[in-house]
Amino acid sequence: MNGHKQKKRRGGPQILAFWSEEHSLTALLILLIVEVFIVVPATRAGHALVMIGLIVFSFLLLAGLLAMARHRIFQVVSGVFVICSIAVRMARSVFGVPGLLPWDALLSMLSVVGMIIVVLWQVYREGPVTGHRVRGAVAAYLLIAILFAYSYTFIAYLVPGAFHLPAWAEAGSGRGETFFYFSMVALTTTGFGDITAIHPLARSLVTLENFIGQLYPAILIARLVTLEIETRRLGKGQTHHDKERE
Repeated sequence: MNGHKQKKRRGGPQILAFWSEEHSLTALLILLIVEVFIVVPATRAGHALVMIGLIVFSFLLLAGLLAMARHRIFQVVSGVFVICSIAVRMARSVFGVPGLLPWDALLSMLSVVGMIIVVLWQVYREGPVTGHRVRGAVAAYLLIAILFAYSYTFIAYLVPGAFHLPAWAEAGSGRGETFFYFSMVALTTTGFGDITAIHPLARSLVTLENFIGQLYPAILIARLVTLEIETRRLGKGQTHHDKERE
């Protein structure tokens, strides 16, 4: 009886264990690439692609839930949060409820913050530097861009005229498509100048994103190099210790 329970416990959280492994970072990066570079730009084509975007969005949320949930209470709270986020996104995108846009952006921001914390914890924790960690660092970079995109969408709804948008960008601002593009431009400090922040809060966020875009690669490289040096030092120390024991 006890053996059966132990087996059930070991087999039950297999999905959670998957997202605690480093290869989950690669899977998350693939989902993010599909979301940012394929689904979001294509949402203008019609509602079918909106549904695809909803599915990808749900997978991203569930990925964050599975990575974060470790305790029963947190699993329940996170589950309710994910269900609410998906329901709001579906109601806004499929049924055309524009008043849900700020709630959609706010819930999405909170979801992305949770995923950023999980991904960075896996990237920066002790251990050897692997390709999965490098891909996880890229995933965190994209998540930062997504976080600011939702932040800009939220501000643009609450403060009309917070951004100066050209004619081509007006149509995509309600769906967040415009601000996904603007966020990537701001994070990489490309600065095309076609979209500009006018409201002080919007300018502050853009400045913050520029700042993060410059510091993140430097901090990331420094951390990964430190981890690699530490791993090699420990490996040599263990080898020397093993030789002494022989």
